[in-house]
Amino acid sequence: MNYSEEICARPSPRLNMAAAIRANPLDTFIRLAVAEHYEHERVGEHELHIALSGLWCDHDVSLVWKKDDERVDLYVLFDSRMPGGRSDDICRLLSLLNERLAGGHFDYWDKDNALIYRNSLNLSGGANLGIEQAMTMLASALDAAERGYPACQYVVWAGKSPEEALDIALMELAALT
Repeated sequence: MNYSEEICARPSPRLNMAAAIRANPLDTFIRLAVAEHYEHERVGEHELHIALSGLWCDHDVSLVWKKDDERVDLYVLFDSRMPGGRSDDICRLLSLLNERLAGGHFDYWDKDNALIYRNSLNLSGGANLGIEQAMTMLASALDAAERGYPACQYVVWAGKSPEEALDIALMELAALT
């Protein structure tokens, strides 16, 4: 039992039965992927991968349904190989990117040498995922990836400072759209 469970009232087991008949929210993402002609693959009952085409590259989005926590987690892993010694600059860049986000956040996982964008949607209490929520979640991830990916490339491969990289990436994005 964690701290929140100790201090919060939880529904009785009878009320939890409603959650058992709730649809898997990943099914909503699949309907959206089919309607929008996104490449997608259902990895299992609780995981889905969707490919979103961007201006710079295709972004692989992983969606995971955490049934026990009643939460959908979204991950966009950047395909980037990091030369040594740049992790401080990358962390500074991710901080600058995070300041501009309304939801979700960028992370650098040093252990895996990976850049990632993450977001979650809480569906506690038996809430169902609406198509508009799914669309917004994917659109926010794509928008974040389209800002973050080129900026990271400028830091890693062009040796730009985090501030310069973000400015260049945002100017190029504005010119392309």
